[in-house]
Amino acid sequence: MSTQEYIDTYKQLAIRTMKEYHIPASITMAQGLLESGNGGSRLAVEGNNHFGIKCKGSWRGETIHHDDDAKGECFRKYRNAEHSYRDHSKFLTESPRYARLFELDVTDYKGWAYGLKEAGYATNPRYPELLIDLIEKNRLYLLDRPAGPGGLFGHRKERREPSGDPVIEAPQQQQPIHRHVIEQNNNVRYIVSEEGESFASIAEQYNMPIRRLLRLNDLSSAFPLPAGTAVYISPKRKRAALARIHTIEQGDSYHAVAQRYGIKLRSLQKMNPTIRHFPPRVGQELRLR
Repeated sequence: MSTQEYIDTYKQLAIRTMKEYHIPASITMAQGLLESGNGGSRLAVEGNNHFGIKCKGSWRGETIHHDDDAKGECFRKYRNAEHSYRDHSKFLTESPRYARLFELDVTDYKGWAYGLKEAGYATNPRYPELLIDLIEKNRLYLLDRPAGPGGLFGHRKERREPSGDPVIEAPQQQQPIHRHVIEQNNNVRYIVSEEGESFASIAEQYNMPIRRLLRLNDLSSAFPLPAGTAVYISPKRKRAALARIHTIEQGDSYHAVAQRYGIKLRSLQKMNPTIRHFPPRVGQELRLR
C-alpha cells in the first residue's frame, strides 16, 4: 500500500478519533504511517496493530509477539484497524505521562510530535522530525482543521433553495491562479480551496462549466467559498470505501456527511430513505455502504 493509499483508507478514522479524543488527526495519521510502514508491517497485517502498542500490564485482549527492542515482545492484537485507532487514542488519553499534550491546541502538530518523544512514546531520537516530515509532505495538517466554515470537509447548513433558476456565481475578473495539490477521498479527486477562490474560479481553472462543478458537490447554487474547503472535481462514489455507519453529531447536515465520505447525496438518500423527509438529529445512524 502506498502512502497516499494508506491516507485515503484511514484518514476518516483519524478525523473521527480527533473529534472524540482531541488528538490531532495529522499526528494519528503520521504515527499510523510510520509505525505500520504504510500498513505493511507484520504487526499491522497479522495483528491489525497500526501504532506498535505493546501489551503492558493492563491489556486483556489478544496478543501477537514480535522482535522489537527485545526478542519476542508482546504486542496488542486487534479485530480490525478501527479498534487499533481507537485503542491508540485511549492509550494516550488514559496514560498520565501524556496528559500535558492535551493542553496543546489540536492544530499544534509540532508540539504534539516533540511531546510524544519527550513522554517516551518512541526511542528513535528523530521521531518528532519523522512525524513532522510526513505531516508536511502529505499536507496532513489539513485534517486538523475543524468542521465548519474553513474546515476541510466543512458543514453546510441545509437550506431551501429560492424558487426560479439557480443563482450561478459570475466569474470574477483578474482572479489569481491557484496551484492546487489534487487529493483523493474515497478514490474521488478533490482540491482544497484557498483564500480568495470561488466556485467560478475553480471551475474555470479545471476547464469545466460551473454547473458541473456544483453538481459534483451536490449543490444547485454557489455560495461564498471559505478557504480550506474540500471541492470535488470528479464524480463522487455510491458508497464509502471503509466506514459503514456514520453517527450524526451536532452541526452535521446530510450534505456534509456525503461530502465527508466522498459519496453522492442521492446515494446516501437511497441507503437511508427516511432522510428525504426528516432533518438530521444527533445520534442518528446513517448507512454509508
